[in-house]
Amino acid sequence: MSITSNEFMLNGKTIKNRFVFLPCVPFSIKEDGNDYYGSNHIAHYKEVAEGGAGIVYVQGTSVLGVSAGSALWTPGSQEALKKIVSLIHSNDALAFIQLSWGGDAETDINALTTSEVEQKQKDILDAAIIAGSLGFDGLEFHLAHTFLLCKLLDAEANKRTDHFGGGLTDRASIVTELIPEIKAKNGQDFILSLRMGAYLPDLETGIKTARYLEESGIDILNITFSMVQPLDAPDGFPLSDMVYGGWLIKQAVGIPVIGVGEITNQSKAETLLENGYADFVGVGRGILADPALPNKIMAGEPVSECKGCKDCQWFVDHLKCPARIALSFGKS
Repeated sequence: MSITSNEFMLNGKTIKNRFVFLPCVPFSIKEDGNDYYGSNHIAHYKEVAEGGAGIVYVQGTSVLGVSAGSALWTPGSQEALKKIVSLIHSNDALAFIQLSWGGDAETDINALTTSEVEQKQKDILDAAIIAGSLGFDGLEFHLAHTFLLCKLLDAEANKRTDHFGGGLTDRASIVTELIPEIKAKNGQDFILSLRMGAYLPDLETGIKTARYLEESGIDILNITFSMVQPLDAPDGFPLSDMVYGGWLIKQAVGIPVIGVGEITNQSKAETLLENGYADFVGVGRGILADPALPNKIMAGEPVSECKGCKDCQWFVDHLKCPARIALSFGKS
């Protein structure tokens, strides 16, 4: 598949290309007055959207406080999110928001009461409906990276004895039970993405989980890591271990899969698509390093490539990224 001939249809929506800006929190952007989302986030996502990705994910957004209109869901933040959606749409891209549990990632998922988990489930539903009202084309449930929703999904981490624990259908129920109502409120074309690892905790369970999520109405899978890091790809596999895990999941499902992990240049993006390892090229830090990466790759132009620094400035101030600094001086 040519990197420049890559339009995709999903739920009746046209995705202009196969590049996805992954949900990355730019830690250098802080609150805007009394609101979390504000002018700085608007400028950030404007720059990203202008860079050419077909789907732009707004960063992981905790559902904490959604029912009260507080935390990340104040009226001011919601107005800023609406502006971000408009900017993404003005660049002919789809706008998704990633929803996360929020709170303390070190919390023991097995110690929470049933009512506490049910309240969080309601918060996720409320946030999903608000996302639709703000104009988002879809959302992503964040069930990866060892956070609480990831712990619920993982067969080894989840030892609950209520209806949120036990078999696969129960472990996934915190989101699968919401799918019909989200689709009813936001429209059947509203796209539901889910981020998960390929190993839950093993590949067999990961594949079963992916298939069940597809049957339950998830439209697209974003494959990364869960409670455990991805297994080593076999010798000779040309891309990252996470891409390999995503490819194993892709072969087991019929819905599209986003491949992620160290895809920072044209060669890697083409390798992923041409070999069918995934349906979409997921890029996070590569776009933080060079926001125009999708447009440049499709035009065959050099990018200011993420250098894979040991101490990634993304966690401190993405504007200090060496690749981004080199970009500002016309170097790569």
